[in-house]
Amino acid sequence: MLSDDSASACPLDKNFVSPSMVPQVLQWAHSSLLAGHPGTKKTLDLVRRYFWWPSLVHDVSQFVSSCTVCAQQKTPRSLPCGLLTPLPVPNQPWTDIAMDFIVELPKSSEMSTILVVVDRFSKMAHFIPLKKLPSASALAKIYVKEVFRLHGFPSSIVSDRGVQFVSRFWRAFCKLLKVKLNFSSAYHPQSNGQTERTNQSLEQFLRCFISSNQDNWSELLPWAEFAHNNLRHESLGFSPFFCVYGFQPRALPSELIKSDVPAAEVLVRDFNNVWLLAHQALQKSSSLQKTAADKRRRPGPSFHVGDSVWLSTRNIKLHQPS
Repeated sequence: MLSDDSASACPLDKNFVSPSMVPQVLQWAHSSLLAGHPGTKKTLDLVRRYFWWPSLVHDVSQFVSSCTVCAQQKTPRSLPCGLLTPLPVPNQPWTDIAMDFIVELPKSSEMSTILVVVDRFSKMAHFIPLKKLPSASALAKIYVKEVFRLHGFPSSIVSDRGVQFVSRFWRAFCKLLKVKLNFSSAYHPQSNGQTERTNQSLEQFLRCFISSNQDNWSELLPWAEFAHNNLRHESLGFSPFFCVYGFQPRALPSELIKSDVPAAEVLVRDFNNVWLLAHQALQKSSSLQKTAADKRRRPGPSFHVGDSVWLSTRNIKLHQPS
């Protein structure tokens, strides 16, 4: 190998590499058949066995991180980019909601789909059984019948990009009612995490009580909805039912309840105080969830117009072998 002024610092058992020869050494230690495109640490170990130059660590790191073959063929091991950005916390019940479908369920009383509607403030949910995925116009009628009659129209709706939610009819329907539509990113269910988590709880409830034939889940939906709305929510500190109505529903016959304190004394009459407590609790919970999520993420890179970037094909169907 050629030497320069830095050669004197080279260990006696290593070969000094001049700047002009560095690319060839890195190509051999990382991209050759002998090496097989290892990671930074293994490439660095292989280079250090035989060679030395002042900027060895930096050059190896840069070479491996910019390898096009590794970028295309390897599964990313780094933390996902972008810190958590929670949705704004609503100020009162049923002004901001989230919607989603649970589909392809076993037939139960001719039903095979569940429309899940969740209030993002109180976490109260409605589980609506359907025969199939509805069209956009049918969805509007279902919403009016099942949700609007109870809570009125919301200010915003969070949903995925299903055909019903992105259709011209649904967009026009919501625009006329001054309802803002917020769509989750494709293949990123975390954007609508509230509904996704509610779906998990519903599916767990049904699995616990469903028959062996799995054909009676539609009969269990009212019980699942009551259980969800009656249980204490961790973020709120109390149940969705209490958050919306200011009192707990009667779940047991009165004769089974023995208490010297009149029930009227424990009713919460000032809804504004309840909603204020809920809002504060949700803000605190949102902050804690963001802190916990950001521990498993890294800040997103800064891009500029004209930059070249790698596009993941994980969720893109290509007409060529992978």
